[in-house]
Amino acid sequence: MKKLNFILFILCSTIVTAQTLKVTADKNPAIVGEQILLQFTIDSESESFKSPKFKNLQVLSGPNSSSQSSYTFSNGKSQSNTSTTYSFYLKALSKGVFTIPSASVEVKGKTIKSKDFTIKIVDGNKKSKNQKNTISNNLFVKVETSKKNIVVGEQILVTYKLFTRVELQNTELSSLPNLNGFWVKDLETSSRFKREIIDGTPYNVAVLKKSVLTAQQSGVLIIDPIELKCSIRTQRSRNNRDPFANFFGNGYNLQEEFIKSKILKIKVAELNNAPEKFEGIVGDLNIISEIDNSNVNANNAINYKITITGKGNLELLNPLKIDFSEDFEVYEPKINNRIFEGGLKRSIKTFEYLIIPRYKGEYVIPPASLIVYNPKNKRFENKTSSKHKILVNASSNIEDENSIIIQQVIENDKDEINYIFTKTNLKKIGEYSIDKNIFYLLFLLPLFFILGFKTYAWLFKSDYIKKNNLKNKKAVKIAQKRLKNAQKCINNEDFNQFFEEIEKSLWGYFADKFKVKSADLSKETVSDFFENSEIANELENKFISLINECEIVRYSPSSNKHLQMDSFLIKAKNIIIEVENSLR
Repeated sequence: MKKLNFILFILCSTIVTAQTLKVTADKNPAIVGEQILLQFTIDSESESFKSPKFKNLQVLSGPNSSSQSSYTFSNGKSQSNTSTTYSFYLKALSKGVFTIPSASVEVKGKTIKSKDFTIKIVDGNKKSKNQKNTISNNLFVKVETSKKNIVVGEQILVTYKLFTRVELQNTELSSLPNLNGFWVKDLETSSRFKREIIDGTPYNVAVLKKSVLTAQQSGVLIIDPIELKCSIRTQRSRNNRDPFANFFGNGYNLQEEFIKSKILKIKVAELNNAPEKFEGIVGDLNIISEIDNSNVNANNAINYKITITGKGNLELLNPLKIDFSEDFEVYEPKINNRIFEGGLKRSIKTFEYLIIPRYKGEYVIPPASLIVYNPKNKRFENKTSSKHKILVNASSNIEDENSIIIQQVIENDKDEINYIFTKTNLKKIGEYSIDKNIFYLLFLLPLFFILGFKTYAWLFKSDYIKKNNLKNKKAVKIAQKRLKNAQKCINNEDFNQFFEEIEKSLWGYFADKFKVKSADLSKETVSDFFENSEIANELENKFISLINECEIVRYSPSSNKHLQMDSFLIKAKNIIIEVENSLR
């Protein structure tokens, strides 16, 4: 083991201390006839430098070696760093792309080589001096776009660049473009200047703004100009009478100029004959789906994940419509975006669903479908994922399973309405006469009936209340019995089972109290029955909120579940008592 650690230490030390011979050029591309500074640098003392062969490049000077040393002292430790540079001044003789082969040096007896270096040489501009000295030729803003003819929903990359051949003291954006008709995604940019050659003229170029635009409507859309305020540093004529003014930096003037880019027009075509389910997604995309478990017990969770990859306006994609089984409880999906270059580069978007099957059986999650317009082949494509078969076994909790079976066989037994008679048997008035005593008896009979009913109600009222209270107490005892299982979970420190018991106790109490089938249990059903029973909205919110809290805690990775168990148990008991009191 010690030998292995020693070998790993030697390898790591070798990797850390490995040296490289770096190559840089101050101009690339360069113009024919320009002087180019080429440097080879190594972070160490070196010797025996071997120069490469330069073809089509004239060596004006070199190699010129120089070294630089630095010394640092930190945390009681001292460290010295040394670098060595070999410089060449070259002159380009003709245009073309030339490769400078590797050079080499020796460091502590080892030969280190540089990589081959490619340099581009172009022809220079032959414009007149007066034309070159105008501001518009030496300082301007240019807007570039990846495409000018697109369709609705298609994306383009728009880049605003600053080109300069003058010395700038400061730059400031004075007006940003109004990109009406586009959905805009700004990208990060670097303010560093790089060298570019346009029509043989070298410029220092910086990116001012880079955006991905997604067309939201058809027609000719305008990309407005960007306006920039520039402070140009120009040299004064030398003051021979006051040499100190030139020495202390007073030999320069600042000239302010406002420059802006040109208007750019983008033609956006309408997508005709779009399919009915097309929702405006444009790009080259693919879709896959997966589940973490295809064989579970009832009331256990399944993770179902849909992944869309490719190039396109993925950020505008909403969750897909999927026909889940009614026996599944499905939560809102967790959405994860990994969008690169606003979707112009290969990106990924995922929708992750938490599914809880409630009953035993065999189920199928149908394929997820997404209709996309592909601008490459100019046609609509129906992208579909695979379907997934799920086998749901019986719940591991026997009491809960029996409750479900009993509730499923309950039928709503009501007497049907009688038929309406279509024929009548009428008799003439006066054909039959009623005795006077019978008439008075029939007249007074309702009064005696009402009086008797009130007496009966008064005599048996207390007994009726007792029976009603016994019925309510029975429901409370059932809930308390289930909560005893939760109490056992606390004693056994079975945290996950505890929250499942609390949730089942509340659902079981509601189903027994309001005679609701298990298949119809939902938070919407709770709202309907509580409203019909005139139970306060505040109590309804407490009941549903506690169920939601139990679900969240059950599937969350929280490490302090045991601290919440006592409070959840008290909340469950109080809510059941409050519901009972509201129903009296």
